[in-house]
Amino acid sequence: MKSLLPWFCLVAAAGSQLTYAANGLEAYRQGSYNLAAKTLPSLASKDPVANYYLGLMRLYGYGELKNDTLALRYFTNAANKGFLPAQRLLANYALSKNEPEEAFKWFKKAAEADDTAANMYCAAAYLNGYGVKKNPEAAKRYYIEASKNGNAIAQYTLAMHFLDSRQAQNKKMGVIWLSKAAAQGNLNAQIKLAELYVNGGAVTKDLKKAKELVQQPATGRDPLAMFVYGQILRKEGDLPNAKEWLIKAADAQNKEAQIALSELYMDKKSPFYDEQAGFNWLLKAAQNGSKEAQKTIAKYYKDGKGVAANPELAKQWEEEAKKKAKDTAPTIAADVAVAKWLSDGKSESFGKEYQLSGIYNAWNNPLALKENNYNPAPHLDTITRQELYQPQFAMVKPADISIGEYFDIIAPTLTSAASMKSSGFPRYPYLKEVENLLRAQSLVLRHEPSSMLIVSTPYHAPDEIKPFNYLEQQTEGSEQKANFQRILSQLYGQAILGDSSAQFELGQLYQYGIGVAKNIPQAITYFQLAAMQQDLRAEYNLGILYLEGQTEPVNYQKGVQWITDAAFKGNPYAQYVLANIYEQGLVDPEGRLIVKPDHEQALAMLSVASSINYGPAQYQLASFLSQDNGTQLSMAAKQARTNLIKRLYQGAAEQGVADAGLPLAFYYAMDTNPEKQAQAFKVAKSEARAGNPSAAILLGLMYERGISVPANQVEAMYWYQQAPNNPVHHFILGTYYSNGNGVSKSIAQARDLLQQSAAAGFAYANFNLAILRYQLGEDFLPELDKARQLGNSKAGLLLADHYMLLANNPDNMKQAREIYQDFANKGDKDAELKLAFLYDKGLGGEQNNELATHWYQLAADQDQPVAQYLLGQLYQLGRVDQTPNYELAKTWYNKAKSNYTPAAVALGFLYETVDNDYNNAFNSYSFAANKQDKIAQYNLGLMYEIGKDRPVDYPKAQELYSKAAEQGYAKAMAQLASIYFRGDLNKRDNQQALIWYRKAANLNDSQALYQLGLLSETGVSVNLDFKKAVSYYQKAANLGNEKAKLALARMYQYGLGVSKNPEEAASLYKELAENNNAYAQYQLATLYFDGSLGERQPEQGQALLKLASDNGNQQARKMLYWMDALKEQRFSYIEPINLNQVPMLAGQTADLMYMDAINEWNRGDETSSRMILNQLMKRFPHYTPAKRTYEQLNQQASGVDTLG
Repeated sequence: MKSLLPWFCLVAAAGSQLTYAANGLEAYRQGSYNLAAKTLPSLASKDPVANYYLGLMRLYGYGELKNDTLALRYFTNAANKGFLPAQRLLANYALSKNEPEEAFKWFKKAAEADDTAANMYCAAAYLNGYGVKKNPEAAKRYYIEASKNGNAIAQYTLAMHFLDSRQAQNKKMGVIWLSKAAAQGNLNAQIKLAELYVNGGAVTKDLKKAKELVQQPATGRDPLAMFVYGQILRKEGDLPNAKEWLIKAADAQNKEAQIALSELYMDKKSPFYDEQAGFNWLLKAAQNGSKEAQKTIAKYYKDGKGVAANPELAKQWEEEAKKKAKDTAPTIAADVAVAKWLSDGKSESFGKEYQLSGIYNAWNNPLALKENNYNPAPHLDTITRQELYQPQFAMVKPADISIGEYFDIIAPTLTSAASMKSSGFPRYPYLKEVENLLRAQSLVLRHEPSSMLIVSTPYHAPDEIKPFNYLEQQTEGSEQKANFQRILSQLYGQAILGDSSAQFELGQLYQYGIGVAKNIPQAITYFQLAAMQQDLRAEYNLGILYLEGQTEPVNYQKGVQWITDAAFKGNPYAQYVLANIYEQGLVDPEGRLIVKPDHEQALAMLSVASSINYGPAQYQLASFLSQDNGTQLSMAAKQARTNLIKRLYQGAAEQGVADAGLPLAFYYAMDTNPEKQAQAFKVAKSEARAGNPSAAILLGLMYERGISVPANQVEAMYWYQQAPNNPVHHFILGTYYSNGNGVSKSIAQARDLLQQSAAAGFAYANFNLAILRYQLGEDFLPELDKARQLGNSKAGLLLADHYMLLANNPDNMKQAREIYQDFANKGDKDAELKLAFLYDKGLGGEQNNELATHWYQLAADQDQPVAQYLLGQLYQLGRVDQTPNYELAKTWYNKAKSNYTPAAVALGFLYETVDNDYNNAFNSYSFAANKQDKIAQYNLGLMYEIGKDRPVDYPKAQELYSKAAEQGYAKAMAQLASIYFRGDLNKRDNQQALIWYRKAANLNDSQALYQLGLLSETGVSVNLDFKKAVSYYQKAANLGNEKAKLALARMYQYGLGVSKNPEEAASLYKELAENNNAYAQYQLATLYFDGSLGERQPEQGQALLKLASDNGNQQARKMLYWMDALKEQRFSYIEPINLNQVPMLAGQTADLMYMDAINEWNRGDETSSRMILNQLMKRFPHYTPAKRTYEQLNQQASGVDTLG
């Protein structure tokens, strides 16, 4: 059977059971270990994940008393059910215990799930005979699977297997796998492939490719790569560079490089020929153990080559070479061989993925490793319904509202559609020559240049009277007429030949009477001739003539037809005029309707004209869009609308539409570009000084926000006051009057101004007016709802949050959901978050993970940090894909952490509890702790106190716990109290300990309650008070604290401070025994054996002893030995050595020794407890509290004695 993928749950049950299972699994995943301890055991028979989580809880002492025996049992159950993480853990555990056969068993099971690390281990084990019989063929199966998964070592091994074959096809496969490994940077593969390219055979020779393969590792100073690179250069004939690289490799003690250098120097054809240098390099290789070099060096000594002949040294080197030949390779231990293969020869010990982590090797505080103890666990921040939906009844600050939203309310007065009506019909310019003639004839240009002396004269100079000139009078204008006649003749000639432009231009002259007598019929004739040739200007002018009623008969309908035809053929003037007609409708002087108003068609025509950059159309379209503030638009549509309006105003301004300047300034003020902001400020200041109230508002906004100018509230208020009849003026000053910001506080003026702004339709005014009424204790809901109806999301969400407070009324919950849905549909990220949370938690309806994920995702994509955090949490809990996706969870936590510190805590939690990556966990916790997150401070304190992958540091832990405790975090209070009580800071401080224990207990912290019970029972730091002890123990027990339950059971069993009550003790032991508490199982067994509960029940007792023994209880094991001895009529047995060590008690006071004894008993170590009591009685025989307990405990006959 294939092993299960990580986190897959085998529960196949009814829906309710699945929900129950999910709750238990989720409880563990989010650090609710006490809840997990209650719910997971019921799933353990079927669910491997539940077993694995229970194992981790027992291993770490999170939510369950630490018990390594039980942890391993749970891990084994999970592994046998096919759970991969459990299989890997057990495999690594066996390796740590030097049990290779057991390790191989679990790695083999993990390999069945296609786990790459397991496949690699199995391959290595078979190749080297570690924990299994050596079998290279069996190994091949595993490294093939690892190769497919991209492991470079496996790919290289597979490649070498194929290359060793004689079949050409196999060699091709070898090259393919070798290339894959080389591409991943595997050095052996790179060098081998380079050698193939150098020598050819399996591949075509290619020295360039060979060099490329080894150049990078050679540059990285790898000796073998440097040698191969040098040899390739040598083959290319680049001997100088070859020598350089070979020297680098030889200096790194590469024997092959030293021999190659010797050959280079000994070659008489080499430019570096030098026999002595060649001899010296060869000598180094011989001294480094090269048999080949030793034989050659002997010959050189014999022949006197490169050195003086020396028969004696020659003989010595010959003998050394022979000795080297006889030497056998040193035997490498199998485990070392496996480790070296897995690390590609880099290490003789197993790498991290084959080692245990977490508590096994990274916890440095011995107290945290103690069995049958609870360890404080890291926690996560939680978001409650009350926190998320808490209504915030605070006025919105004027400076927090975007300039765009102010512009939306100002726009109708700033850019009136009436301007379109008054603008008339746009006209085409005349022929250039005609324009020049008209310009020369203009009164402005026709005069003699004035003398600067006359211009500067401060008094009026009398006009000079010129003499009468008859000829000049008769010929005046003749030159202009001649010029017009020349132009007309030229146009007539071109028009007769069918030139449409000439026909259009002649039509213009007759239309306006320029150079000719005005003649509308003649103009129409020429325009029609041009129009027949698709001259759209002519069609447009024809339309204008008809629309202006200049034709006989008047025909407005025909004018509309000509304009429409030109517009649909792409004439921007016609499109603009047609938009004007559609917007306002067309009625003739007699009141007959020619064209019905149609705003949508008007917008369509303006859009078409704007698309071809016609400035007036761009301005008018922007004006129309600005007047519709888009209350029903989605956020994305609103943003698109804003971008479009800005683009249109910008285009209009560039086309010379002066009126676009101020609206564009509003948009430039919102831009992040400083140059555009500066331009906006310049326009606003100029217009405001000219008396434009809208510009004054913009200037005030820029001063208040410090946009392109230092922030100046006084200057801002001055300019706001220059626009007295403006809704923005009313809103801003009304808000400031309500709180006395820059003005004297006046609720009456605030109310009046806000009402005026609200009457103008500004939703934020309704919002602030609602808040004002709320603060005054008046009915605020109608005003708030009005703001919501105007599309104000802030008002809508506040109203919905208010309804959530009244969620006991189903109608209010329904209204809240509808409001969230409405604004979420429009893309409001906060509404998306709150709607998602309703689905996530099943508030006001069924839980729906799919919809929760959908809405969280939409909000998270808009950088809503809480949504990013909660989306990460869904991935962490396994609610998105049925299994946890921790990598995606980390991704979202990383995105959220800068703006929402609980995300950094969650990130650290995953690093710590899932990855055992304490360094990254430490960094994440530190990030949040520095931002005063109390959970982060607590978790970070635990890392210092327990010494998780760092030295134990009690002062640092105390500092962090103090910060978290001061913020009211109960668990930090309990830890802080323990540090004070134990004297971890070199001095006990019982009073501080009591203060913090009591504060934590008041917040229902089970550890603090237990500790106060222990102190009350033993009289340490407080008065001896059994009644209080029982009360504290009971409260802790109700919270699931097993030590408190054992304390109560002990008191009832032995009558310590309470009336003896075996039945009550048995009830508590039964509850604990069901949760595999070994000591409770042992004690319950003794009650069954001695008949304290009525009749003796030896069979039940023996079954419980067996369970207790299996769960690690030494007393139960001892009792079973006795029973076996009696059964076989043996009267003695070899008692196991008692490994219990009594704590160091030298110098301790009697009360502290007594407390330690009782605490040991409460954690299930009765043997150590009795040892301490014995010492206590010897040292302090008259210490009354301990003496009384000692006597009562020893009156009880031992379980062994009752077997009689």
